[in-house]
Amino acid sequence: MSANCLLISANQVVTPYPVYPLGIACLLGALTEAGHRADHYDVLSGGLEGLKTRLATETYDLLAISIRNLDSVDSADSHNFLGDISRIVAAVRASSSVPIVLGGSGFSIMPEALMDLLQPDYGVIGEGEKILPWLAGEIALGTPPPNRVYSQALESYPECRPVFQQNIADYYLAHGGMLNIQTKRGCPYSCSYCSYPLLEGKRIRYREPEEVAEEMAHLTRNLGARYIFFADSVFNDPAKRFLEIAEALIRRGNTTPWCAFFRPQNLTRNDLLLLKRAGLAAAELGTDATSDTTLAAFGKGFTFADVLHTANHFSEAEIPCAHYVIFGGPDEDHHTLQEGLHNLDRLPKSVVFAFTGIRILPNTGIHDRAVRDKVISREHPLLLPTYYFSPLIERKQLETGIIQAFSGRQDRIFPCSKVADHITMLHKFGHLGPLWELILKSSP
Repeated sequence: MSANCLLISANQVVTPYPVYPLGIACLLGALTEAGHRADHYDVLSGGLEGLKTRLATETYDLLAISIRNLDSVDSADSHNFLGDISRIVAAVRASSSVPIVLGGSGFSIMPEALMDLLQPDYGVIGEGEKILPWLAGEIALGTPPPNRVYSQALESYPECRPVFQQNIADYYLAHGGMLNIQTKRGCPYSCSYCSYPLLEGKRIRYREPEEVAEEMAHLTRNLGARYIFFADSVFNDPAKRFLEIAEALIRRGNTTPWCAFFRPQNLTRNDLLLLKRAGLAAAELGTDATSDTTLAAFGKGFTFADVLHTANHFSEAEIPCAHYVIFGGPDEDHHTLQEGLHNLDRLPKSVVFAFTGIRILPNTGIHDRAVRDKVISREHPLLLPTYYFSPLIERKQLETGIIQAFSGRQDRIFPCSKVADHITMLHKFGHLGPLWELILKSSP
């Protein structure tokens, strides 16, 4: 029996730019293929009052709320989003008596705490392409399942195609021209702070390259996308299957520019030239730390020499890139701070976004390290933003050193929130994508 479902994206974060809720698009595809009716309401583009109006005028069998972010994960500009999320859940509960399901990456990181705080009827941990259609069907049959929280085995990449809605896509296209695509799920790496392996598993599950190329053509041709961001946790997988994506895009004659998130390792100059032919216009690099000591403490599995080697390849290929780095992680001290700032000066022309401290998430290596270093106790609640700072250096000394080193440079950004208004303004003037090339042009 089919159910009428409304999927609600609760995310309202726009830093550094708004990102289409791809997870909901995947769930819409799964529900539709299972024979259910499904619609999408985006709080960022439509507002909370618009949601209340929708619920007052339409009837549904199930209401699913996707929680993408719990907070800003930026200690220099820390914002907790639980108040906004609670207001959305309360508005939905006040407007309807049908079952409420919570899901999304933010929910999946701390499901027990959020079930207690928000009191939904159900929760889905991790991927929901199988569970949500099943749950909707059981509810429609009048046999709601007894358990409150469900998760599914991570086997292969879901076969259902994402369904994007034009009215929602238009908002994101007006704020940077970008839509997003995922080519794989899973992350085989063991970075100490990261939740991706917990959310997607450590085994990589791939999509067919031709399917990815067709989706890119569809988003460009039918929805008006002028720029694509590949939303993989890491685009350049160890087996180099990412090159098959590039070859498929070239065969399709792709002309839409795109960006992706790369690990600064396992990339040759020829790889980048192929990616550039396929449309790669900018790159984000998960450099994360700036000295060999702190890279090792993060469990990154590469050295700063690898970072420089990769960065030089990007520079030679004339692909603008941005490095994301975190100061104040495990084993950071005055020496590694100075070494790291010097290492950043060795990078070829590129943008650097710097953060201080690491948002501690449960079941991660940084949580264990924080307990071991007596930064927090094992029982410390983590629902509110809590950050790891190395006990070997004072936070003020850390931030003063970064500010002094970055002074007068447009391509060195700390705190990262200070660039958000600039990017928003450039998007309003019609510029597309992440805009690293414009930041670099304005730098000496």
